Amino acid sequence: MRTFAFVPTQSWNKLYGWILNKYKRYDSVIDIVKISVLVFFLAVFGFVYLYFVNLASTRWYFLRQENQKLNTISFQFEILKIKMLDYKQQNRDAINSTSFKRDVVDVHAEIVRIPSEIKLTFNK
Repeated sequence: MRTFAFVPTQSWNKLYGWILNKYKRYDSVIDIVKISVLVFFLAVFGFVYLYFVNLASTRWYFLRQENQKLNTISFQFEILKIKMLDYKQQNRDAINSTSFKRDVVDVHAEIVRIPSEIKLTFNK
């Protein structure tokens, strides 16, 4: 039984030697290409990072401002509710009092409007 084994050592050696010679000859050009590719990727990733961080922080800033407006409006509404309860209590006390003169407090409600143009939700 005969076995045939082909080992092309000569062609691999020539190819490897050719690659080494080319690399040695254009060593500075290859280094410049490597550095420029690295700088390009760093610039792209830096731009993407700064863009999305800036976008997120801007949205967070405006969301925080709208939440402060909402808190102010809800605080005013709570004050009005307390005033209304106080007036109702005065009316109830005036009606249930034993005196002949009954003082009834006339309540003029203050209306708090939430602006319809301002969206108080966070939309993407």
